[in-house]
Amino acid sequence: MRILLFLLVFAFLAPSALQAREWTDSSGEYRIEAKLVLVHGTKVVLERPDGKIISIPVAKLSEKDQVYLKEMASKPNAKPGEIHTAEMNAVEPSSAATEALNFSPKELAERTEVLLRDACHRCHGEDGTSEGGFNFVVNLAKLAKTIAEPGTDSLLLERIHAEDDSVMPPVNEEPRLSPRDTQVIEQWIAAGAPTFTDEPSRPFVTNEQIIEWIDGDLQQQPERSQRFMRYFTLTHLYNAGVSEDELQTYRNAFAKLLNSLSWNADLIIPEAIDPARTVFRLDIRKVHWTQTIWQSIEDANPYFLRLSTPHALSCSDRTQTKMPFVRVDWFVFAASKPPLYHSVLNLPPTDADLEHMLRVNVQANINQEMAIRAAFNRSGVSQNNRLIEWHKSPYGSYWKSYDFASNTGFQNLFEYPLGPNQGRNSFRHDGGEIIFTLPNGLQGYLLTDEKGQRIDQGPTQIVSDPKQPDRTVTNGVSCMSCHYAGMIAKRDEVGPAVQANRSAFDDADDILALYRQASELDQIIDRDAKRFADALDELGITTISRSGESVSAMAARFIQDIDLQQVACEFGLQADEFLNRLKNASRVARVFSSLQISGGTIKRDVFKEMFSDACVDLGLIEAHAVDRSNGTNSPSTHLSNVPSQSSPRLKSGASRAMSPSERRGPVASNARTPGSANPSHELPTNLVAKARFTDLRWGIKSLAFGPNTRFLAGGRPDRTITLFDIQHQSIVAEQTKLEILQAVTACTFTPDGSRLIAGGQTGHISIFSVSAEGLMRPKGQFAGHTKEINCIEVSRSGRWAISGGAGKVARCWEVESGREVAMIGGFQGALKAVHISDDEKTLLATDGHRLITTDVNTGQTISERPLNRSWSSGQSAAFSADGAWLAVGDSYNVRVWDLKTFRELMPLIGNEILWSMRFTSDSRCLITGGSAKIDVWDFQRNARLHRFPVGRGYVQSLAVSADGTGVAAVGSIGSDLEVFLREE
Repeated sequence: MRILLFLLVFAFLAPSALQAREWTDSSGEYRIEAKLVLVHGTKVVLERPDGKIISIPVAKLSEKDQVYLKEMASKPNAKPGEIHTAEMNAVEPSSAATEALNFSPKELAERTEVLLRDACHRCHGEDGTSEGGFNFVVNLAKLAKTIAEPGTDSLLLERIHAEDDSVMPPVNEEPRLSPRDTQVIEQWIAAGAPTFTDEPSRPFVTNEQIIEWIDGDLQQQPERSQRFMRYFTLTHLYNAGVSEDELQTYRNAFAKLLNSLSWNADLIIPEAIDPARTVFRLDIRKVHWTQTIWQSIEDANPYFLRLSTPHALSCSDRTQTKMPFVRVDWFVFAASKPPLYHSVLNLPPTDADLEHMLRVNVQANINQEMAIRAAFNRSGVSQNNRLIEWHKSPYGSYWKSYDFASNTGFQNLFEYPLGPNQGRNSFRHDGGEIIFTLPNGLQGYLLTDEKGQRIDQGPTQIVSDPKQPDRTVTNGVSCMSCHYAGMIAKRDEVGPAVQANRSAFDDADDILALYRQASELDQIIDRDAKRFADALDELGITTISRSGESVSAMAARFIQDIDLQQVACEFGLQADEFLNRLKNASRVARVFSSLQISGGTIKRDVFKEMFSDACVDLGLIEAHAVDRSNGTNSPSTHLSNVPSQSSPRLKSGASRAMSPSERRGPVASNARTPGSANPSHELPTNLVAKARFTDLRWGIKSLAFGPNTRFLAGGRPDRTITLFDIQHQSIVAEQTKLEILQAVTACTFTPDGSRLIAGGQTGHISIFSVSAEGLMRPKGQFAGHTKEINCIEVSRSGRWAISGGAGKVARCWEVESGREVAMIGGFQGALKAVHISDDEKTLLATDGHRLITTDVNTGQTISERPLNRSWSSGQSAAFSADGAWLAVGDSYNVRVWDLKTFRELMPLIGNEILWSMRFTSDSRCLITGGSAKIDVWDFQRNARLHRFPVGRGYVQSLAVSADGTGVAAVGSIGSDLEVFLREE
């Protein structure tokens, strides 16, 4: 039943009014000891033994606890301030307890689907809408595998219950989910997320059927036009069970990208030739594509499966090409970025060539004061001040930006607003972005360096794109994502500054002739935006938002891991048939072995590399049909070019399945890269659970191994430090009643193990001596910070320590005396990781938003580098022991930088917030803590090596031993502490 709102807000009980008791959530998984303080609205307020006040929804408590509250309300001698009967009678046992018998699994699924369709579908699937790249809200089966997975913390419920801007549906959106509606969804997940179907099952479409459809359609076209016909398919996704909403998003993305690669003044809507609208015909003349352009698409496509059936041969003959069709999902991914984006749109190599092609004379427009400029300090993509410049073109607008690597000297637009190429008083830019109107009203894009030469990606120190895995601004896809609604309105800051201080500018009139009234630029931007939106509307794309931009969303979707069902369908096979054929596919069976595990997936890049060989091994094509020159399969090579399994060396241009040792790459034999370990070090995949400590009551907030991996220190929220003996699975020492610290939020040993340093919730630091037998004695304490300490690291010599936390500063101090020697400030958020270099001359610290490096002796900042857009986007960060690598959580993913070159690796893609992370002592692997598990990553190869289950709740504390033999992890309150050691 619906939980009624309480009518009153009650006063706090006297501290002695009620005794502490154990409270449990409705799942029975989480337990906490606390005193009842009051009931406020629909929440109960509790006080923990450490004095911390917490608030929990009554509906999330166990039935036993709800009955207890009801009994408290009915006490005849209730004191003032205690719970009143009238209000507590409104509390009913949890909905899961009372309604579980009322709805069958099918009814739960049906009710959930209706609720999500009414409240969420308009933004997450209807007409292909894809807000946040999420377009399957009424696909219950996919929800259950992703954001509503039973038995885990559901992102779906997290967003529904959110009390900030992330709440779904967004604030002011109607209709909204009522408390009763939310209970139904909660119960659906708790019941295992059952599904139902009211649609007939889809008939599986074979490769031969696709070819037959295409051949039949070709025969209906005029004979002289057949050679210009090309086809695009979504059939493999249809076969894989991708929902109609998701298919429509692909159709939207395809239509938008196709017209963004066209020089035709008319918008082209691809024509479907099959009932399910999964195969589309395109006359390439309508988008002004030549045979050469189509050849570039053929050369890049690794997924074409060339058949030798009569219909397939007919298609090739009629179209005069070996590849008459390509897949839509690959095309959206590949043609939205260089090199295909450049070749298909036929973009020239320089900005001057593009301007000549568009008949735009930039310098003449500047000289004749026909251009309009706006400059500003902040931009959504640029790290520094930026200038945009408008020119009229025959098709509409030609926009040119000037981007800078710094804000000082000749790169300060407020000091040097004129240029470029105007002598001593000209600004000096480092690159730019060009946006130009295509004849059909959509936009084309070009990125250039300081010389106007075309580049594929913008330097990350100048511009960045948070939607790309490596955050690089990539021409095409990044521009489409950012300019989802056309041009972005910007307010000029230079013109007003000059007008307000004309005496400071000798050339004020020259400046104001270009930096004109804001209304002029606003009218042009509004006009361009309307034309852009009208074009999208004509293509059937009616919802416009950055998070829902279809091309970038589907390009990102393409590179995600793929499961058994989709892998099979990409070969044109049903899953059972694929597995049967795999039994005889000796060369590639090992690569696809993970798919035979429940829930197993394969990386997209691995699948791409093995596709051609797999087509042969699975018996889909003959070996002579494999074209090794570009990874596709075609009749251009012979069997003699295909290496046998016993062949010791591949012929030039050939490819084959790599063994696991080959895929691990050159680290073991080549020169060491920054942060790489001694080749003899073994990757930590042979860890086994060796010790478990239970009955921890309030849990553990921080962990640290002693240097010999015998002792493990646990900082606890109840003002206690516990020293665990791992070998004997016992507690050897405890320091209790640490009032000066309160919760012990960070701890670490000195390298020799003689000192244990602990940081607390209060910002204070305590130091203890530790004997070889584990005897702990206080050695000193001091006020290191004013707020909670999150991280501490000790230098190699043990003389210095650096600490940081919620106070947004890092402090370096002498361990024995507590004397501070350096401080790092300027952070936006709490410090997540700190480090002292091996030579003890350099300090590093990060809040997840920026990395600051400081000289120990002078206290001066050496460098400051941007990382994430927001310090709050991730919950954890870590430096490797050798200082060569930095890992930072970014939403659900992990980003890793080589700190010697500041080259960013491909991110580690996850599906949940990672609350903790640590590098292994040899700096070769990264260990991350998620929901009831830890993952071991070979971060340099973007591969997860192993996953270990850990208790329950999120793993918020991790420790890795100095000798690399041990890992310790503990989840939230109520979880056990588990220790994993390397198996000898």
